[in-house]
Amino acid sequence: MPSSLTRTYIRSNLSRTEFGRERIRQLREELNMTQENFAHEIGVTFATVNRWENGRTTPNKVAQKVLLLLEKKMRKMRKS
Repeated sequence: MPSSLTRTYIRSNLSRTEFGRERIRQLREELNMTQENFAHEIGVTFATVNRWENGRTTPNKVAQKVLLLLEKKMRKMRKS
């Protein structure tokens, strides 16, 4: 079991990478994708992306990591 210091570190790092509704929508729109295409790309359902963008739910830790990787990939593509 992780120590309280480890749990605090993990929580603080997640809050820095947290994807809110606007960040998710912006990422999807920059990729020029529909909610359905975006959902397929990251391995979730259309309804899940819709709930994220409408602020009803937020991505879990695994989904946040996938979104972060996709965002980094997009930035790298822009630079080249």
